Amino acid sequence: MAKKGIKVMDLARELGVTSREVIDRCRAEGMAVQNSITKLNVDRERRVRGWFGGHSETTLESDKQD
Repeated sequence: MAKKGIKVMDLARELGVTSREVIDRCRAEGMAVQNSITKLNVDRERRVRGWFGGHSETTLESDKQD
């Protein structure tokens, strides 16, 4: 089954930052994020991981640098 999304609070925990930091950055970038239980789709999750230095579990082999 395909991954449907991740809650902001769960992603923040994985990345070692606070939910507030993720929410503030998302809002600054124009994403509609209401609170820490808002689910981010896969594309938004990848973007947030990029901001905070995390790597997406769904990264394709072709996306990885040698």
